[in-house]
Formats: sequence, C-alpha cells, structure tokens
Amino acid sequence: MRLKAGVRPHGLAPEIMLGISICNQIFLARGLELVITSLVDGKHSVGSLHYVGHAADFRTRNIEPEDVQTIAQECRNNLGDDYDFVVEQNHYHLEFQPKKEY
Repeated sequence: MRLKAGVRPHGLAPEIMLGISICNQIFLARGLELVITSLVDGKHSVGSLHYVGHAADFRTRNIEPEDVQTIAQECRNNLGDDYDFVVEQNHYHLEFQPKKEY
C-alpha cells in the first residue's frame, strides 16, 4: 500500500483506517498494490466525508478493466454494511457511513 504524492493522511477516523486495511488485503491477495489517491485532501463535493476523515479514494488504472467490478464486490462483501464502496469513473471511493446509530 502506498500514498500518491501529496495525499495527506492526518485526521483519519479509525473506522476508515480499518476499511483501508481490509481493502489492502484484498488487493494484496490479487498481487496488486493499493494506491491511495485521496484522503482529507483534494477537491470533493460539499459535505464530502473526505473532509472529516471518513473517506478514501483508490487508484484503478493499475487494475485490468474486467477486474474492476469484481474487486469492488469483493471489497463490499468484506467491509460490511457500515461502508460504501463505489466504482467512480477513474477510481474507487470508500467511505465509512453507518446506516444506524450505535
């Protein structure tokens, strides 16, 4: 796992760190490097969970196009219901967004 140059890792919630770790294990099992392209940095929509340390973006250009959806589904299966894992146009987007209060 590595950070793209300029990615700022401070202020991350422990829950997003756990999600990143789970995804990293899936990437490693496939012989892929997980490259984090955005955390609390970058430009995102108003109210984005990136700004509060609850979201991360991962590079997809190092993944064969036919494997992008398969890897996404494997991540979803392992993350559980409190996470959203979305395939965007040119990256994966992971966010911790519980569906209920604890």
